[in-house]
Amino acid sequence: MKNLKYQVALSFAGEQRDYVEEVARHLWSRSIAVFYDGFETVANWGRSGAEAFHEPFAQRSAYVVMFISAAYVSKAWPNHERRSALSRMIREQREYILPVRFDDSDVPGLPADTIYLSGHDYTPAQLATMIAQKLGVQPFADKASRSPPPRMTSTTGEVVFDYSSFNGRYVIGSGVLEFETQWTKASDTSIHAYNDPPSINGIALAQGCVSISQVEKAELLDYTSRARTPSLGQVVVLRNTRGFYAALQVLEIKNDSRRDDRDELRFRYAIQSDGSDDFREFVDL
Repeated sequence: MKNLKYQVALSFAGEQRDYVEEVARHLWSRSIAVFYDGFETVANWGRSGAEAFHEPFAQRSAYVVMFISAAYVSKAWPNHERRSALSRMIREQREYILPVRFDDSDVPGLPADTIYLSGHDYTPAQLATMIAQKLGVQPFADKASRSPPPRMTSTTGEVVFDYSSFNGRYVIGSGVLEFETQWTKASDTSIHAYNDPPSINGIALAQGCVSISQVEKAELLDYTSRARTPSLGQVVVLRNTRGFYAALQVLEIKNDSRRDDRDELRFRYAIQSDGSDDFREFVDL
């Protein structure tokens, strides 16, 4: 047990990825060491897949949560993970696999009397809480402010959210194209934006631009300040630590200390997935 790296490893088929990713992020917010392949992309790059997806389930985790579905039983990589986990369970003769079912598919090697949970009965946050309890981690052992912020994974879109919640954080994009934005109150016509989140390298104002499609040569903008304060209609540009650019246009600001009933920000965004700093091909709605 001394070689354990993870408290829990998550084994699943791609059909349940959205659900499992939320579980993983809730576990991470509780400072639980979790193996989720989406967190390991760079670490596993160039490794043998058979090795990379054997060790966490056969050697390096205290528990494995197995998300069972027809796709899980039929696909190659989940079967590889399943065999690795079952070999560990047989070797140690203890409760090691924690099954979560999405249907009644039979799992070869898993004892028929194993007690399971239904993924349809619990939200990802509720399931993460139950996993934490199984690990002996108290529900409120970590700060509530570490709760995962809301997110939109597409490379373009329009966001509306309460910037007084989640420390003003909202995540756009995913993987190397992830940008964790952070905002605080300024006035009813402007808002503060920061480069504080770990995924962000710099933040700049696109002076003179009144639409995202007017942003070109974003690399030449001034990223030297921690914070910028865009007004309504202005565009801010974020550069993440992977060197990609995102342009965000502030569309609406509500301020509950002025005349509104809540704090709310609405912005439009575009992420350049090809590494370019030119947004002129973006179609403004």
